[in-house]
Amino acid sequence: MASTFPTDDHQKLLDAGEEFVHIDGHELTVVTEDRPGVFSRVAGTLALHGVDILEAQLRTEGGLALEVMRVGGGIGLEERPAQVEDDIRLALAGRLAVRARLLERARTYRFQRITTARPSTPQVIIDNELSSSSTVLEVRGPDSIGLLYRITRAMADLDLDIVSAKIQTLGDDVVDSFYVRDAAGEKVTDGDYLREIEMAVLSAVARDA
Repeated sequence: MASTFPTDDHQKLLDAGEEFVHIDGHELTVVTEDRPGVFSRVAGTLALHGVDILEAQLRTEGGLALEVMRVGGGIGLEERPAQVEDDIRLALAGRLAVRARLLERARTYRFQRITTARPSTPQVIIDNELSSSSTVLEVRGPDSIGLLYRITRAMADLDLDIVSAKIQTLGDDVVDSFYVRDAAGEKVTDGDYLREIEMAVLSAVARDA
């Protein structure tokens, strides 16, 4: 992904003020109306196609959200990118039952999967020292279908703005890092609010959908 964000091309998309969804190789670019849950809808749709988000950068400006993601895996990414793009548009418009579809996919996968490894214990580590402008959430736990969708939806429910994310899969586990801000664009410093965030994200990791 580009070291400078947003790039001039990204800024032109924001200035155009129109919805934009495009996959170019292993990079997905989305411009859409800024509202809670945009990231989770995109993440959930990609999960339905078996596509992984490896890294994401986000920006909001003038009522629009820009999301640029480095993605990998999934047959749809190479064979039918237009279908993936169309489904993302449907999800953003509220016309794709992302949660219900992920539930069904998870049920099917559960019966097919055979593993002898003991699931890791979910953890949420909150760091307010690493970044001068954002609260960093490190989420560890067993990987599962739709996990990123559940985590980011839990954050959206608590009005958290995700600035950037880095997603790692280590065997059967994930180690995801999110740079987040509150609804006012500030670090999260209130202790009660931080505890609610931790509880919500832990719950998201522990359940199937």
